[in-house]
Amino acid sequence: MPSNPDYEDGQRSDMDKIANFLKTFAPNYQENKPAEKASQRYSFKEMHELERLTDEDYLQVFVPSEVEMRIQKLKQVTDIIEQKVEQTEKLAVVSPQKEYKIDYLKSLNKNQYVAATSIEGPLLVIAGAGSGKTRTVVYRTSYLLENGILPESILLLTFTRKAAKEIIERTARLLQDNSVEKIMRGTYHAFANHTLRLYAKMLDLPSNFTIIDTIDAQDTIDLIRQELKFAKKSKAFPRKNRIQSVISKARNCNISIEEVLEREYTALLEFEEDISLIAQTFQQYKKANQLLDYDDLMEVLRDKLRDNMAFRRTIQAKYRYIMVDEFQDTNVVQKQIIDYIAAGSKNIMIVGDDTQSIYAFRGANFENILMFPATYPNCKVVKLTRNYRSNQDILNFTNSIANQAILGYKKSLYSENHTPFRPIAAKKYDQQQEAEFIVSKIMELREKDIPLNKIAVLYRASYHGNYIQAELLKRQIPYVVVGGIRFVERRHVKDMTSYLRILLNPYDAVAWNRILKLIAGIGKVTASKIILHLQKQNGQIDFSKFDKRKYGTELLTLQEVLKDAMRETISISTKIEILKNYYEPLLKTQEADYELRLQDIDVLVTLAGKYDSLEKFLSDFALDPPSNKFQDQNRPLIDESEDKPVTLSTIHSAKGLEWYCVFVPHLLDGLFPSSRSLKTIDYLEEERRLFYVACSRAKEQLYLTYPSYFTAWDSYLTMPSRFLVEVEQAFYKILEG
Repeated sequence: MPSNPDYEDGQRSDMDKIANFLKTFAPNYQENKPAEKASQRYSFKEMHELERLTDEDYLQVFVPSEVEMRIQKLKQVTDIIEQKVEQTEKLAVVSPQKEYKIDYLKSLNKNQYVAATSIEGPLLVIAGAGSGKTRTVVYRTSYLLENGILPESILLLTFTRKAAKEIIERTARLLQDNSVEKIMRGTYHAFANHTLRLYAKMLDLPSNFTIIDTIDAQDTIDLIRQELKFAKKSKAFPRKNRIQSVISKARNCNISIEEVLEREYTALLEFEEDISLIAQTFQQYKKANQLLDYDDLMEVLRDKLRDNMAFRRTIQAKYRYIMVDEFQDTNVVQKQIIDYIAAGSKNIMIVGDDTQSIYAFRGANFENILMFPATYPNCKVVKLTRNYRSNQDILNFTNSIANQAILGYKKSLYSENHTPFRPIAAKKYDQQQEAEFIVSKIMELREKDIPLNKIAVLYRASYHGNYIQAELLKRQIPYVVVGGIRFVERRHVKDMTSYLRILLNPYDAVAWNRILKLIAGIGKVTASKIILHLQKQNGQIDFSKFDKRKYGTELLTLQEVLKDAMRETISISTKIEILKNYYEPLLKTQEADYELRLQDIDVLVTLAGKYDSLEKFLSDFALDPPSNKFQDQNRPLIDESEDKPVTLSTIHSAKGLEWYCVFVPHLLDGLFPSSRSLKTIDYLEEERRLFYVACSRAKEQLYLTYPSYFTAWDSYLTMPSRFLVEVEQAFYKILEG
């Protein structure tokens, strides 16, 4: 984007602001221009603001010269991708040379067929939203097996265990062959966990390391922060969650803490040395206690592949065919892992869509997918553009969003579904009227026999749904809010898993710190002394030294309970029952609703019944927790037997899902895109992709709404989202009133 002389350091001059204000809200303002004919002018009533506004009416994002250069470089890269797409599309579709169980040519469209049957060499598949990406991967997996590729030599990496499970199950049904179960599949973290444990001796790692989640990592950082006396500084020191976020971002992006602070947290730059010291101490602490957090799983695997040639050759020989889903969501470290493994055979297929990359906040780099041809110059590129989800009117709208992007590879999707329903934009007076409008439309859809669970309200931030929730409650419409406190993060669930972690790894200081403080008379200082005692005893659980203390009897009871639960002859469910009997009186003294919380522990017992290995149970629980099924759900206390609930969700949580009708509310500039995104072009472009993802979830109907104003302590917002203004007006209808 060329720099704009009308802006000084990215800010509009006062005169420009005044002039544009007049142009926006006083359409007859002529700005000293020659008078026009009456027929060329328009009045406020005749033209809606969405028709009147242009991108020039919005505060523009300043683009430094180095970013300009990067944009130009990416443009060259996307030109190369397009050339490769054209080369692939010119190739004649080759009929199968042998007889297969599956008629691949008949089952897939042309581009899907090319992607599924190109199994040798590197392949990039740009898969637009709703273009049958999963179907293509399923048929490619089937094609590999039908061509005699051993399932053990296939590695399938996905971002959720659910996605991997779906691909394997659908392939098994397609082929009527259970050998597909031998394929190594799962998330990056699950794959890293499996591999590091399997080759622990070769890698000089303890095989019984404990995986700690984000909450545990934050608590550990807080302990270090307190120990280093940073909490007592004269200035307010960053909180544990912010410090953990900074450290994690630096590791995922493979950059220094200083760079992260300069990019995103400039107010914390004065604490850079302190945060770096905490990060260093955090790593030492984890190593001493045989702990790995999520970032460690990725970094350790990457480092071992990089530095241990025997290990790298072993993994390359084991996995000769690699498939990676949602590649646009990979971070720098994950890409490096994939490249190290794929360097052996070069038989790698990655699937993704840069337009749907919305996880930069956790280190994802959408450029990874665009730079694939640079890593593999002889790769094929296939583009999937036929959409099987939405009608063409919705696709016209979402295509227009995507094609406004400054960064990325542009593509236009098409559909055979021509059901007429242009997306509808509606402005309401305030948030209450906006909520009333949305809920009224939901009720209209229900009267037309559209099930409530086929409808979703997707918003940029959770608080954007508050008025809508209240209105749904008022009208007794059942709904579910995706999010809230996850099952695995509930206090009593974390307590129970901490007991279990100690059974597996007696060195787990984080788990010890949590459960010791449940005992009356034991605080942070005393817990630290007891943990130090355990470490000196090489993890042997013997509390006899403390028998004379006021908490000594309770410690000895805990010792006996843990030893009882450690027996190898009992099931994991029995271990949990033993621990539950010990924990129940402790919980009863702390929580009034302890009986309800005990039901969650019964869920743990049920889940554990499916496992033979405590390590596998705890690893799965940490890496892919049962957050959706068991989370607290905010829904009305009414009889839900008649209707399944409407979904209310953040857009980030809705990725990969679809509904008959989608509402996207609070489309005011400053809310969506958020005001923070106006700092850099990268942030703004990610917000655009987020808007694209929200709108592309809709199959048949899409509503875009906003109040006339929004007031916060530091802002007064009135302008409709620039993303809505940028869309060609022919592609949506404006609802008046």
